[in-house]
Amino acid sequence: MTKIYDLIVIGTGSVGSSTGYYAAKRGLSVLEIDAGTPPHSDGSHHGETRIIRHAYGEGSSYVPLVLRAQELWHDLKSETDVDLFHETGVLNIAPKQSDFLGNIISSAQKYDLPINIYDAVSANKKWPQFTLPEHFKAILEKNSGYLKSELAIDTYIKEAKRLGVDEQFNTKVISVNNIDNDLVSVVTNAGTFIGKSAVITVGTWVKDLIPNIPIQPVRKVVSWFEAPEQFSENAHFPAFTIQLDDKVQYYGFPANNGLIKIGRHQGGQKIKTREERLSFGALTEDKIEILPLFDNILTTVGELNHGVACTYDLSPDEDFIIDDLPGKRNIQFVTGLSGHGFKFASVLGEILVAKSLKETIDFDLSPFLLSRFQ
Repeated sequence: MTKIYDLIVIGTGSVGSSTGYYAAKRGLSVLEIDAGTPPHSDGSHHGETRIIRHAYGEGSSYVPLVLRAQELWHDLKSETDVDLFHETGVLNIAPKQSDFLGNIISSAQKYDLPINIYDAVSANKKWPQFTLPEHFKAILEKNSGYLKSELAIDTYIKEAKRLGVDEQFNTKVISVNNIDNDLVSVVTNAGTFIGKSAVITVGTWVKDLIPNIPIQPVRKVVSWFEAPEQFSENAHFPAFTIQLDDKVQYYGFPANNGLIKIGRHQGGQKIKTREERLSFGALTEDKIEILPLFDNILTTVGELNHGVACTYDLSPDEDFIIDDLPGKRNIQFVTGLSGHGFKFASVLGEILVAKSLKETIDFDLSPFLLSRFQ
């Protein structure tokens, strides 16, 4: 007799691994399917680390989500004794009048979040690693920091398996459809699986299963540079986000083993196929895209050591899409994380499980519905 799962998770990266874990904790029978064996380097979650900020510069609608996400990351770290979250603080740097800093301040005020504000002079004195121009200022979120992304996914998957979740990795999903009695049929190259509900969390290549979704895959790179000890976590150097005068944003982490990881949020190359995601260094711009940051703010970072390529699943407005699949029953999806989604993986998994159980959701998800593009 064919097994009927309570929930089938399609794509077991950031959000999918979280969903499988929280579903298992709720006592659901779960099948996790992935094209590879996660954590892997074919999606958006590799590269070791991700920043988690609370007073969110991208808009206050994200703040309740990220605060719950932080609680869940703390819980996972406590329950598993795995070193997932580092509370280094996050220093946000930008021109004084920027909308980016304005959104951080308004979010902090609305949700009573602790922040410290520094003018250029005081910021440069406290963190001499930076060189802020006079018309810049900095905002420290001292309770924020960074997550170890691949370690987090590995932890979710191992804990889910311990709780009885079935795995079908290295498996290609061909289609997801409804069948009799509102059940969901997931057809793969390894057979067909049946569930009471399903979630599609496949990241960049969501159009393989939802062709009309307004998502643009974008090839991105991130780089590691040589850095002295003063840039390390031991020296109390924070994770950071920096917006220059041209509104281009950069992000980085405390140095580890003498290397500091830095990336640029905007830019990248629009692609259509997996083969177009060339390895780091294949394009000249890969090795020079951080130079404006070094010319203006981080003037003492050393030479490029190495880099990696990944992908963003970019939505038209760079906000998430969290919804039910149009015309289908009991099939949900999350996409459009647009390069700032990993920190939310924990809470998004919790939400998808609650929705699959037809429970009331404590968050306003209306800003993230697919219908906003119609």
